[in-house]
Amino acid sequence: MDRHRTGAYRGDRVKFANRVKNVIFSPRDAFQNILAEGFSMTEPLAVILGMSFLNIVLFGIGVVRGMSFIEDLFSGRIYVYPDFGEIQINFSGYSALLLTFFLGIAIFFTILSLFSWIVNAGVAHIVAKHIFHGLGDFESILCTYGYSEIASISLTLGLLIFIFSPVIGIFAILGMKIAEFIWRIVLRTLAVSEVYGLDLGRSFLCAITPYLLISAFCLIMILVSCTI
Repeated sequence: MDRHRTGAYRGDRVKFANRVKNVIFSPRDAFQNILAEGFSMTEPLAVILGMSFLNIVLFGIGVVRGMSFIEDLFSGRIYVYPDFGEIQINFSGYSALLLTFFLGIAIFFTILSLFSWIVNAGVAHIVAKHIFHGLGDFESILCTYGYSEIASISLTLGLLIFIFSPVIGIFAILGMKIAEFIWRIVLRTLAVSEVYGLDLGRSFLCAITPYLLISAFCLIMILVSCTI
């Protein structure tokens, strides 16, 4: 019985890893398979929590690394090209406190990412189901949107570059953040299309509606503040 459970557990892990890989390299087929084979919320939840916590922790380490870099730069003890052979990060004093602070922030933003996941999926569901009259359900879009958060791996690469070389890393983070946003929109568009049976144009509108609402809200707040 224990051997059977162990084999089933390993099989689930392999299946999950394959799904994540397929979302990266062949998202439309991956979403089709996920919806056809059935799913639980454990897997997309693992993607969201894992990627969010990892990126925020790396960001905290990168900030500490950046502070050490600036200190050494002004003291004349460092060159601006990356040294991949040795990374020296000072975890004493303020740096240690800052790293501890970022660990707390990592937990907070990881929880916040769950809220963002549900809200984005909810808005997409309302637009796709009640405006464009799609055929899908909220649980399916919630699952596929969770897998879409694998796009955050782009930011992970940028943060790793920053830890090795803060100078190059600043531009890498900027570029990877743009790539992450575009990639996430593409994945969400495909997810909406597969879940609700909509064409890519209407699926794209469903995917960007939360961003349009946020932009409209910010614009209204700016206009209101200017009139006060």
